[in-house]
Amino acid sequence: MNVKRFIKPLLIIAACALVVVAASYTFPTDEATDYQGVSVKQQYDVHSMDRLLANDLKQTTSLFIQQINQQFESWADSSSMSTASFQSELNEHPHITGFARMKDDQVLESAGFQGNPDVRKLDNSTGDHKYSDPYERNGSQYMLLGKTLEDGSMIIGEVDLTFVQSFIKDIASVADAGGNFFASSENTDVEWKTMDDVPAGQHVETVSELGWKIVVHSEDQKPMKAAEHFHESRAVVKLKSANDAKKFFEANDQLTIIETNEPFYLVEKKDTSSEQLLNQLEGSPYVIYAEPDYRFAKQDAIPNDEFFEPYQWNLKQLDLEKAWNDTDGSGVTIAIIDTGIDPNHVELKNKSEKGYNAIDDTEDATDQHGHGTHVSGIAAAVTDNQDGIAGVSWNSKILPIKVLDENGEGSSYAVAKGLYWAVDNGADVVNMSLGDYHDSKVLYDAIRYAYEKDVVIVTASGNDNVGDAMYPAAYPEVLTVAALDESKDRAFYSNYGDHVDIAAPGTSIPSLFLDDQYVVMSGTSMASPHVAGLCALIRSVNPSLSNDEVYDIVRDTATDLGAPGVDQYYGYGEINANAAIKQAKQ
Repeated sequence: MNVKRFIKPLLIIAACALVVVAASYTFPTDEATDYQGVSVKQQYDVHSMDRLLANDLKQTTSLFIQQINQQFESWADSSSMSTASFQSELNEHPHITGFARMKDDQVLESAGFQGNPDVRKLDNSTGDHKYSDPYERNGSQYMLLGKTLEDGSMIIGEVDLTFVQSFIKDIASVADAGGNFFASSENTDVEWKTMDDVPAGQHVETVSELGWKIVVHSEDQKPMKAAEHFHESRAVVKLKSANDAKKFFEANDQLTIIETNEPFYLVEKKDTSSEQLLNQLEGSPYVIYAEPDYRFAKQDAIPNDEFFEPYQWNLKQLDLEKAWNDTDGSGVTIAIIDTGIDPNHVELKNKSEKGYNAIDDTEDATDQHGHGTHVSGIAAAVTDNQDGIAGVSWNSKILPIKVLDENGEGSSYAVAKGLYWAVDNGADVVNMSLGDYHDSKVLYDAIRYAYEKDVVIVTASGNDNVGDAMYPAAYPEVLTVAALDESKDRAFYSNYGDHVDIAAPGTSIPSLFLDDQYVVMSGTSMASPHVAGLCALIRSVNPSLSNDEVYDIVRDTATDLGAPGVDQYYGYGEINANAAIKQAKQ
């Protein structure tokens, strides 16, 4: 079975969020087994991935609806609010387009509605909540939510369902309680109108709050061509000396310099294959090395945050509530090298430093994908603010570095450049939930630079369930993280090998998304920022610790899982926040 079968679904939805754009890898012929004797090859199949994706989408939808309902009820409790006040509130909640309170068919307050809301649409119910089927207006989908209050009045809100389409993207379709599809992939091969059209064998999850059905439709992928693993006709060159640059480019006057960061140069030669270009450059007496520009991709004190108690099993499992009695991460900066962040998200906007875009060399690190925002929330979302989620190191600063674009794709050169910038601009801890199976010299130079500057570097192991070395995860200077599920079992997708140091929750993790939203994602991309956040807590409680000492504390205090001692699936085991902080204080 070819693991590239799963690449497109993972990349688009980012549900298993660390995606590798690399060679078409197959499982080893000497099939590996885990410590229980279960074939790891058998554990990674289309049905497992479909179940995981569908479950994450279901939980995301539930989070969305519960957040909307809670907002409606908070407005209903504000009896003194005027229509103007309600309108102001609507302006701050773009997914809510109308809100009204009615009694005996009379409108008491209303904002956003054109006329009175059509209560006849509220013909579905779950508990004390009522809801309509989705309906279309001006090409967009909406629905009504309602609840009858103790005084006999009813609150009614209209919700824009654009968010649902934005997070299902091309990976799934959603049917309403009546079985009619209202949000679906743009994939022309999927033309379902009702649940009756769904072929047998497709995995279906039901959103209990609404009776909606979510159907994942992953598809076979063509193997990636070798030329797609790097940017064709480009190369990254490291020169022996800045004084050699003039001579080098005079001798290679057909090269176009795309970017200069001495001693590194990103160059291009049109109408020349990468192989031909590299052969030409490696023969130069001025060059230390030349390599392709590889393509990279994204691969609990008890807080009062609304989603902490019902959803954030991941933080409770790590014994963070006790650790937070000693530290909240103050005084530490975590660099998130990823797709950037949403700088206006309510849980990030007051804690984010000015970032960097390594793709276009600007300060604009705005996330257009969502992956980096989700990763940032796990590491350090604002906590104990009665809203949203809790982050691991919630009083640490976030330094956003954008190295991946709106598709979650980037290059080894951009990742390296972003890492240099992070180190030079105050990063104490770096999280890298990205990777590729190519050993890039320019990236390793950057890793060495960060390590020698005493920066803690945390990376995700990868999501292909293989033992192949992924980079930067395989470098000895980093702390490499595998993913666990809620049962503390190795996630079926998590890469393994002797380079795995530690494990952390990675399956069905709630965190931040674009436009003040929250979604559930899975992957080693989600496991890694748990560890980055813990490293920030350790450095906060004891700033004198070196990066190697932080690594040792994380490993030494882990809860052993799997085979006794260190193993290739769990490393030293699952991180234990309270034990780590206690040791760091000694």
